[in-house]
Amino acid sequence: MNLTLAIVGHLVGDYLLQDDWMANNKKQNSLPCAVHCLLWTASVCTFSGCWKPLAIALLFATHFLQDRTPFVRFWMTRVVRQSQFASPPSAPWSLIVVDNVWHLVAIALIWRFVAGGTS
Repeated sequence: MNLTLAIVGHLVGDYLLQDDWMANNKKQNSLPCAVHCLLWTASVCTFSGCWKPLAIALLFATHFLQDRTPFVRFWMTRVVRQSQFASPPSAPWSLIVVDNVWHLVAIALIWRFVAGGTS
């Protein structure tokens, strides 16, 4: 798996392939979240060239759990105490950046320990 291309795949899957239905409903409903995560995972795998079943499963699962749950807001407000940063005027951009950092952390860990690809 090429890590640089996996990151490109992440950006394509999260921003170019996600429609309003997915973006507006994925926190409240598993179906739009699952569809988004399938497209996102396919994008990451297509760009990176990684089709290892365990990597695919972990990419999908980590993305689904992060997008379907309030993990990012919990991290910001409860773990690192960024309540003000998680609120306007910094939000929603602060939430988007922290969300993306966690997605990149997941990709990097999967790349390092499961996919065994090149950077």
